[in-house]
Amino acid sequence: MQNTDDFIPVVIDSQLFDYERLVDNGNEFLVRRFKATHDADGLTKYFQKQAKIDDAENYTRNYVVKFKGTESVVAFFTLKAGAVPYTGASDRLLISKDTKLVPGIELVNIATNDIVARKTSELGIKVGEHIFHKIIEPVVLRISGELGVKVLYLFAANKRLADYYTSWGFSTVEDSEYNERLSAEWQNSYNSGCIFMYKPIAEIL
Repeated sequence: MQNTDDFIPVVIDSQLFDYERLVDNGNEFLVRRFKATHDADGLTKYFQKQAKIDDAENYTRNYVVKFKGTESVVAFFTLKAGAVPYTGASDRLLISKDTKLVPGIELVNIATNDIVARKTSELGIKVGEHIFHKIIEPVVLRISGELGVKVLYLFAANKRLADYYTSWGFSTVEDSEYNERLSAEWQNSYNSGCIFMYKPIAEIL
């Protein structure tokens, strides 16, 4: 069983939201009041049925974002440790004689809650982008400070999402050999066919 008593959240610069681990404070029951936006039923099912299991097995860490001072769920996100092939001499991801696996953090999932969409739309912000910059990036920076992490990465489900994540500072890899090898050797069934994107930790401010 996980010891959740020693979890100390990162101090975040958001006047709107707080975040906690899914496994803390009865948060696993809040998934009953969650429906991923854009009819992303796969994400809804993941957070309702699989996320707690993955946490218990130390496969991922899942987090819930709430309106500050409430139990109203705004979003969920998932992080896990990983590694990607990386050319350490630069911040570009390339396949070359210098390529090696380096530690990274994967942003496995992020989904906002359609049930509170009207309320979040009244905030006048891009909620997903706000959560990424104000919560996820500070969490990633703290992890990288403790362990040493080179890159944050994700797998976008489609080009529309890839274009959206570009506005968050993520990049795609233009090297066709890299993408072919990544697809063949590193992507699993969950992210098969998705678009690999990355953001160097050095670019997180």
